[in-house]
Formats: sequence, C-alpha cells, structure tokens
Amino acid sequence: MIDSLIALIILIVVLGIVVFVINMLIDLIPMDARFKQIAKVLLILVAVLILIMRALPLAGISLGHI
Repeated sequence: MIDSLIALIILIVVLGIVVFVINMLIDLIPMDARFKQIAKVLLILVAVLILIMRALPLAGISLGHI
C-alpha cells in the first residue's frame, strides 16, 4: 500500500512538471487565444484523467483489465 502511494506521489510530481512544460510551450505557439485556451483545457483534462485512472485502484475500484 505504501509503495502504491509513493508511486502515486511520484506520478503527481512528474505529471505536474510535464503539464507545466507543455503549458509553457502552448503559450509560445502563435495562435488565437481561444485555441490556446481550448488546448490548455484539454491538457488539464488529460492530466486529470491519467491521475484518476492511476488513483482509482488504490481506492479499491476496479477498472477491469487495465
């Protein structure tokens, strides 16, 4: 159980760094502000889904064969 929690904390840190870097790269791309906002929302959505997918088995919720 402790190993899983440590792995989840490491995932959160790595995912946060990756999201931060991609967010900075999105800001550097010259495009319309609406598309930048959509890209940022999609980035956060994907990051949250990855986090939830990894955290649900710790709560005892089975994801099937994943």
